Amino acid sequence: MTTKRALWLILAIVLLSVAFYLWGSSHTPPGQRPLAALNNTNVMDFQQSFNAAAADTRVVLLLSPT
Repeated sequence: MTTKRALWLILAIVLLSVAFYLWGSSHTPPGQRPLAALNNTNVMDFQQSFNAAAADTRVVLLLSPT
C-alpha cells in the first residue's frame, strides 16, 4: 500500500467517524430513558437517579476529548 493511499484511507476513516459522531443515532430502545449529557445543571438529578437504582445494573459511559 502506498503512502498516498494510506493517507486517503485514514482521512476517509476520520471523516466517517466525525459524521457518525455528529449525525449518528442517539435513540434508545423502548423502555429505556433517553440519553443525557451530564453538565453542572443536571448533575444532582443524575446522582439521585443513579443512587435510586442501586439494586439494578448501572452503566456510566464517560467520553473525554483528551
